[in-house]
Amino acid sequence: MLQSIRDHAQGWIAWVIVGLIIMTFALFGIDQYARGDKAVVVAEVNGEPIGGNEFVTLYNRQKIRLQEQFGDLYDEVVKDEELREQVLESLVESEVMRQWANDQGMIVSDQQLAAAIHSAPVFQQDGKFSDKVYEEVLLRNGLNIARFEFEQRQFLLEQQFSAITQSSSFATDSEVAQLAALQGQEREVSYLRIDQRPFAETVVVTDEQVKQAYEGALDQFVEPEKVSIDYIDLSQSEIAKSIEVTDELLRAYFEENISLFGLPEKRTAKHILISVDESTGEEAAMKTVAEVQAKIAAGEDFSELAKIYSKDPGSANSGGDLGTFEQGMMVPAFDEAVFTMEVGQVSEPVKTEFGFHLIKLEAVEGKKVQPFDSVKAEVAEQYRLQEAERQYFDLLEQLNTLAYEQSDSLEPAADALGMKVQTSSLFSREGGAGNIVSNGKVIKLAFSEDVLKGKLNSTSIELAPNRSIVLRLNTKQEARQKPLEEVATGIKDKLVREASIKAAADLAQSLLVKAESGENPESLMQDGVEWNTVGWISRNSQKLLPQMVTEAFKVVKPAEDKASWRAYQLDTGDTVLIRVSGVKSIPVDDSDKQALKRAFSELFANAQYEARLKALVASAEVVKKAVYQTIK
Repeated sequence: MLQSIRDHAQGWIAWVIVGLIIMTFALFGIDQYARGDKAVVVAEVNGEPIGGNEFVTLYNRQKIRLQEQFGDLYDEVVKDEELREQVLESLVESEVMRQWANDQGMIVSDQQLAAAIHSAPVFQQDGKFSDKVYEEVLLRNGLNIARFEFEQRQFLLEQQFSAITQSSSFATDSEVAQLAALQGQEREVSYLRIDQRPFAETVVVTDEQVKQAYEGALDQFVEPEKVSIDYIDLSQSEIAKSIEVTDELLRAYFEENISLFGLPEKRTAKHILISVDESTGEEAAMKTVAEVQAKIAAGEDFSELAKIYSKDPGSANSGGDLGTFEQGMMVPAFDEAVFTMEVGQVSEPVKTEFGFHLIKLEAVEGKKVQPFDSVKAEVAEQYRLQEAERQYFDLLEQLNTLAYEQSDSLEPAADALGMKVQTSSLFSREGGAGNIVSNGKVIKLAFSEDVLKGKLNSTSIELAPNRSIVLRLNTKQEARQKPLEEVATGIKDKLVREASIKAAADLAQSLLVKAESGENPESLMQDGVEWNTVGWISRNSQKLLPQMVTEAFKVVKPAEDKASWRAYQLDTGDTVLIRVSGVKSIPVDDSDKQALKRAFSELFANAQYEARLKALVASAEVVKKAVYQTIK
């Protein structure tokens, strides 16, 4: 039960922190104590709702991360409906794992949580954990300490799920032996490389051939319709750079928003849970509560009574200790009781969905206000971001109004707002060079009827969070058929290269026939053919290009006293005849075998983990609500 109370938050771990702590965190949903408003439900898992707030939070964070990753290519690479589906699937998997972990009675102790956080390099100074650094890092990333710690607790819980699921995965000795034999194999290799370039000297391409190639593929020689645009680029980041601050201004902001830079009140408590379930009704539970209350009143130790009576598997053995927590982190009735008590006081029975609690308040840690000088940099950063955001939305509203009211030019809007009109290079419906004109939204809007034909200013479009542009047509270049004389040289070069590559491949095939009939490799030498003796190579050899190493190990194992050959074409257009004259196995030492065994076992473990998760999801009753496709 303590697991249900203490692990009340499974919110989304901030992306920046996630990447810096314990490998790459899987992102899991907020559990029943921290999911917030359930007015909108996007899915149900075994009757447990997944709230719209959860979905929107993860959807927005995923979207921001992908926008940062792909930049102006975001709209081309990421499909919104696919992103929404992936986000919902992630939340469903999270809920399934959470339910499974709860069913197994799995917990994460305070010691485990502290060890995980203290070991994270991002929170360390001079190799040691620093409370100050910890608070500053979370503050910079907009994270609440208590919420973050609960998210970490849930991550560790789900790591336990992973560990249990994968614990039975291993590679057998025979499998490792087979893998070691393959890995330890070496091959004696030599090869002929037929360079396609010399054949170009003998290739003759006539004007008629060029003309035929041109007329046979006219659509390949069309320069598409192109436009250039004028645009005004408005971004919060650029606005922030221009905001000047003074100590007086920052101090005032600090005083007005002191809660952002301070630490909230925390309380330490113990509890005894008398559960209510199928075997113990409320009446029986209250009799036990009265019995415990009498013992407390008689002076018996609360912690010892918790060990005897409490049905919370997570805290009973530790005397009911719940640790230290902030207001809002427990279920409402429990939370309200704790934060109205005096130190040393034992509460009246507090009823929650889990039963009745007797709570003892152990300590109160008051609100802490950090000195202005110690957080000045953070104050300045927060002020600039907040002020820049305010100005951004104010300017965006003005920009849209001015662009609409004076729709035949962007200059009036630029003059009124103190901004400048920029002009792009020409680009087609496939986009162009540069961040702006390769953006899918920009391309779509630039070729819209209002902009292209109506020659009107556009409405604003968001390129990234808090960055928008308004645009209009500058110039339009109609599509045109490129004349033969403009593309003839390129066509001729292409025909020459194709003929050269074919000539090299034809020669390779004729030499392969001779080689497989047993002719001496030296007799195969001729102009344009290069013979190379490599010697023995392994799969990790650096003596050849990776592509050639791969091909060498595809060659059929040669029979005794007879080499095997294989012909293949390189990306350069050259053709290679590779010769394998011997195969041998190199013994793999025990340390390498152990490394292979670990790698092989990890592959099995990951496959088993994925299979177990899929099985849990498949066995769960999952109901998806259509609202997830549109909720914002």
